[in-house]
Amino acid sequence: GRVYVWGEQADGRCVHHPQLVEELNAIPIIRVLAGARHCVAISASGAVFTWGQNNSGELGMDDLKPQTSVHHVHQMDGLGVVEAACGDTHTVLLTHCGRTFSFGSDALGQCGFGKK
Repeated sequence: GRVYVWGEQADGRCVHHPQLVEELNAIPIIRVLAGARHCVAISASGAVFTWGQNNSGELGMDDLKPQTSVHHVHQMDGLGVVEAACGDTHTVLLTHCGRTFSFGSDALGQCGFGKK
């Protein structure tokens, strides 16, 4: 399916009407989720794409820079991601075989990393 976004963007711009996410136009997307200031899309093949605010690493990138364009989370390729959940500053992914992966803030244990 096609992915459209609107609202406040990571760079502070405000989009008042639905805008097509061109980078995902040729990819069969089956899920789109949103956290407080970030989004996650999952393709039919299980590829994961993120964009938006990244202050806590919620985009699954090697840095904490906001991403105004779509970022392909390559480290999840081949794992068969089928579902995701987004919190304010974290993301949790579920694979077809029941494995979970999380990234972002674990300040309240929301990523399941255990006691610090």
